[in-house]
Amino acid sequence: MAQARDKIVANRSRLPNYICRQTVNRSYFRSPKQSVSFPACAESRAGQEVRDSQLSIYLTDRFRLDVKVSGGVEIGSWAGSSKFADNFDFIGRGPFGTGAFGTFLSNIFDNSVTSFSYKGVVMSDSGDLYEYGFQIPRAASHYLVKAGADWQAVAYEGEADIDPHSLDLRHLRVRSNSLPAASEACTVATDVEYAMAQLNRGDFLLPRHSRLHIVTASTDEDDIDTTYSACREFQSESTVSFVENAQAGTAAKSQRNSPAGLPPGLSILLALAEPINTDNAAAGDVVLERVRKAVRANGSKEVLIPAGTTVRGRIVRMQHWIQPPPQFTISIQLETWESGGVSVPIFAKPDHSGIAFAPSAPTHGVPTYLPAAAYSPRVRAYAITTDRVRYVLPRGFQSNWITVAPSADQ
Repeated sequence: MAQARDKIVANRSRLPNYICRQTVNRSYFRSPKQSVSFPACAESRAGQEVRDSQLSIYLTDRFRLDVKVSGGVEIGSWAGSSKFADNFDFIGRGPFGTGAFGTFLSNIFDNSVTSFSYKGVVMSDSGDLYEYGFQIPRAASHYLVKAGADWQAVAYEGEADIDPHSLDLRHLRVRSNSLPAASEACTVATDVEYAMAQLNRGDFLLPRHSRLHIVTASTDEDDIDTTYSACREFQSESTVSFVENAQAGTAAKSQRNSPAGLPPGLSILLALAEPINTDNAAAGDVVLERVRKAVRANGSKEVLIPAGTTVRGRIVRMQHWIQPPPQFTISIQLETWESGGVSVPIFAKPDHSGIAFAPSAPTHGVPTYLPAAAYSPRVRAYAITTDRVRYVLPRGFQSNWITVAPSADQ
């Protein structure tokens, strides 16, 4: 264990800055019989085996990120975007965890207060591994859990599986039952699979797959399954900007190379250039659309956006509601349009002015399901009710938008 520890710490010290693509699939489970009163966490853990057999999945969602790791600190963006944020609030609500890239490794293996215990030999596809248990007290923990508006450190424990021949870490299991009440969770467990990966400067130990499992105080359970791919070294000359500074750079470039921004109130009819397949599409994916009719200035024949112009949007939510009413929710936000080879920011919201609603009186006692709430007024949410396991939004699917003035933070 001491030799493996030294190798892990040395790997961390020489690890260059790098970026990995993360594809995250989340599954949400709950009991078909929802109780008004929730059991205490100790009682909930005691009855977990019985409860697990009663749980059923009611919702899944998927998103894709680029995560940059520098000095063990993780910052993220939508896949392919250059605007990184030091938090992951842009993905919206829902369970999410970090730490597989470095926080766990440094806190466990480069921590003088960590206690280890040999637990025996475990079998794996690559051969026998030595399993070691470990414990991290709260006072020495860097494992932070969201508790209300604050982040609190928690004690945790787990196991590390070591290859006795290469001394490489293969699996890391981390769990904590010492969660603050404000976190609304009873148990958090993370299982990370590691492998050697090649970057420009050599081979390094990087995560390949992880699973975060959360048991909530309401006895619901969440699974967050993450795969890591396309890891590459992050060169200093790469064009990456932080969210808070991105606007200044965008504005400067726009002033030099781009036409003036579009005035508000312009109607834009778009058609999907490629279909969206819910089998593999994820929040974070880029969506290409084409302008169906030339966009003219209000009260003028001047063409501001020619027909056929490419408009680039992004999926910001991809959900599959499984329990009734079964539906897919695909939410899209427009980002840029192409003008003379230059990408110009576009600010637009869904235009519902042409939609006629049949008048009807509410019926007492009949459930009414509201459309999915969008992240902002600039997001169009398609709620497709179907009991199919997949849905394809076809190429050519049309949508109406109307331009708006950018807000101060845009």
